[in-house]
Amino acid sequence: MERKLKVSRRRLLEGVATLAVAAGAGWYAAGRGVFDARTGEPFAPWTAFRGRRGGELAELVRAAVLAASPHNTQPWLFEVHPDRIDVFSDRSRSLGTMDPFLREMHIGLGCAIENLALAAGSMGWAPRVELEAGPLPGSDPEGSRALEGAAPRAIRVASVRIEPGAAASPLVEVIARRHTNRGPYQAQRVPGSALQELSRLSEAGSDGEVVWLEHPDQRESFAAHTLRATETIVRDAAMVRDSDAWFRLAPEAVPSHRDGLTLDVMGLGPLLTAAVKLLPRPSAEQMHDDWLRVTREVHLAGDPAVGVIAVRDRYDLGARLRAGRLWQRMHLWATARGIAMHPLNQVPEVIDRERMLGRAPAMERSFTTALGLGDRQLTFAFRLGFPEREGVCGPRRAAEEVIRAA
Repeated sequence: MERKLKVSRRRLLEGVATLAVAAGAGWYAAGRGVFDARTGEPFAPWTAFRGRRGGELAELVRAAVLAASPHNTQPWLFEVHPDRIDVFSDRSRSLGTMDPFLREMHIGLGCAIENLALAAGSMGWAPRVELEAGPLPGSDPEGSRALEGAAPRAIRVASVRIEPGAAASPLVEVIARRHTNRGPYQAQRVPGSALQELSRLSEAGSDGEVVWLEHPDQRESFAAHTLRATETIVRDAAMVRDSDAWFRLAPEAVPSHRDGLTLDVMGLGPLLTAAVKLLPRPSAEQMHDDWLRVTREVHLAGDPAVGVIAVRDRYDLGARLRAGRLWQRMHLWATARGIAMHPLNQVPEVIDRERMLGRAPAMERSFTTALGLGDRQLTFAFRLGFPEREGVCGPRRAAEEVIRAA
């Protein structure tokens, strides 16, 4: 009896110890955001847009803030007037050396403009979009350096005038479901008919053109250039620093910033995401080394369908905004049909970096020749396919935070 009691007591103590460890691990995991269900204020904007007829113009901004943007920087500000909404770039949200001429920033602004215009139709209005155009100040290396610290924070890039009467686009229904999917895609290829439909979404008369890399040699060359560009970026300390500034890996970073890239949107899958959250924050160099590995082993693996948006002048403001509108429209169309999309913009980022540093345009010459773009210039590159896992939403700033006094 005494021996049985000792055994029972030992087991009881072991059980208590196990529960204590489990409770401690659970508390630590909760503190690290392992069980974060992407709820609360940072994610409330994803359900805020209603799009009902007769609503206020500010409702359109609730759709605009759900648009795509580089590194989820959300580089927009809006002024709401009785008959229009003015859209401004917020230069304080620049990616720095990753985007020295604000090309990607303005593509993201084009995405927001597209969401805003589509939402207007669902609310019974006809939007008339007026884009600023022409060479952007600072779009050459000397001008870019001269503008540093001198340019105003906010510069108007477009006005969306609101007039009575319009038909709603079915794309409005998927604005809140569109997410960048950085995870693996299935081997099943996107049908050629879908690629043709996506190409038709380009506006008539626009200089932006979707070029599909349909031949295996083209896709192989695209993959080689993208990997080489990624390697260039991860060896560039300034680019790594400016990119890493937008990673929100600590749990407290999400509610305080409500922007940037979180572990949940990296496409790692739920179990690996939870495991990584338990680890200390990796260095910027390690994060970008991992990005290079994932680019090679996931994003470019299996010969994915890839395309580029080419324009006559990537440094023309109007061309950038129109490219962004096209990308957003394409992404919404694909979302409605279960097709995932993911930007792979390392090549144009390196092209911009070479220009910033005053170097010979080696990457641009090589890519343009290999892909047969002729006199067209690459401004955006992407992959698409049927995802193995659904993409998830990242944090967003509410419309009220980005509407400034008119």
